Amino acid sequence: MKKNQFFTYSKMCTLAFAGASALFLASCAKDGFDDESFDSGVTNVQVESISAENINVTSSADGKTQTFSWPVVMGAGGYRVKLIDVGNPEEPIINDSIVDGCLVTCKREEDVNYKLTVLPLGNAKKNNTDAGTATEKIFSTFTPTFVTIPAGSNLNEWFAANPVPDDSIGVNLNYDLEGGAQYTISGELDFDNHWVTLRSNSKSNPATIKYTDATSCINFAAPFNVKYLHFDCAAMSETNGVFGFSKNPTGEVKPETSFIVVEKPTTFISSTFDNVNGYFLWDCRKDAKVAFKTVLIDNCVVMLTPPKVVNQAVIWINKNGFINDFSVVNSTFYEAESCTGDLKYFYQAGGYRAKDIGEATNSVSYANCTFYRIGWNEGEFGNYNAMKGKAESFWSMKDCIFVACSSKGGVPRRFLAGSAYSAGSSNVTFVHNTYMQADGSFDPVGNYDTSGTQIEEDPQFANTAAGDFHISGPKQVSLKTGDPRWLP
Repeated sequence: MKKNQFFTYSKMCTLAFAGASALFLASCAKDGFDDESFDSGVTNVQVESISAENINVTSSADGKTQTFSWPVVMGAGGYRVKLIDVGNPEEPIINDSIVDGCLVTCKREEDVNYKLTVLPLGNAKKNNTDAGTATEKIFSTFTPTFVTIPAGSNLNEWFAANPVPDDSIGVNLNYDLEGGAQYTISGELDFDNHWVTLRSNSKSNPATIKYTDATSCINFAAPFNVKYLHFDCAAMSETNGVFGFSKNPTGEVKPETSFIVVEKPTTFISSTFDNVNGYFLWDCRKDAKVAFKTVLIDNCVVMLTPPKVVNQAVIWINKNGFINDFSVVNSTFYEAESCTGDLKYFYQAGGYRAKDIGEATNSVSYANCTFYRIGWNEGEFGNYNAMKGKAESFWSMKDCIFVACSSKGGVPRRFLAGSAYSAGSSNVTFVHNTYMQADGSFDPVGNYDTSGTQIEEDPQFANTAAGDFHISGPKQVSLKTGDPRWLP
């Protein structure tokens, strides 16, 4: 084979497609394509296509990569390979790449419908021509769907007619919404102690859920998950939450505690939330003590539009509960400039801590997030006095940008609930955060953020009025701080 005809072992066993964020490896084990070591003896033919059943798809043990392999096609001089996300075909993951081998490895993502195309190529030296048909292999990394809800459904009505089965308690049921479709919620939708995931069946084309009434909300007393959805919450009341704890929970109190504990993680993944007039997540002021073991917000954008000053929090678990481990990563929370209202806190928890639910430690963690105008009107960024200064409480804030937030006391101080730890304490981690006020000044870090890594530079948001927080501040760009979606 000529050195420039196909990808050779010495040059192209490993290819990186940075634009698609995909690791791509072309295996060059003995495969019948090295003219000096093997000759199939097949000449003057059109090479055969591969049966889809003979293309194997396997994932790595950690689920981060996937490998495609197929049998050698005698007489072929290589293979043209293409891999796409069916929901986003305009941006191929592997784009018509010619592979000298029978094995390809690339990055694997959860919840994607994939299509792999493999075309055996001819070999001019042997007078062989390409296969007449490329082989398509359709496969999915979605966890199994329980039910797909028809487009246009009112979810209150649909779940009233199709209740979550009572014999599924403790089992995660995936309810798929059709990508790009519209849905409504016209009142309280309560899943109680059923473990439900609501998700679009397309990551790149999310379904929209529109709240149509002041009472619209989703409540639960078991693990609950949201993936790849867009919420329009304009009709909701400022005294309500997008999500909340069930008002009449039937779950059992955890033994040796007085709490109903949501043991499995509650997660909000890769979703957007517009016109949130009240709380994002709250406890509905339940008299029963409630605790979420873990809450994770990842890759989300939340636009807050409170119509008046609300003396509570975006995450408000304050009546009789708390979150043991709370994390926000790769996300943006902002109050629209057009709204004159404000939520006083970002996260406020009740007077409880890890030991109250039998846990050894608790944590609050923010990483690579952008916050704008949260607590701008005499607000504070955190209020969880029961956890402050405790040996079992851990706090981490890395690579975050705060602008016009927590005017009362400053972000570093309020993140730690006003309780400084001793210098070098392993309980506290601060790295490369920006704490800028609306007037261009910077919050004093005092003896709270003692890392010496704070960035006192304007991140230069592109257009805050339009909700565009792309940055151009040199230090923030260099260190890749804030929500990654806003990096240049």
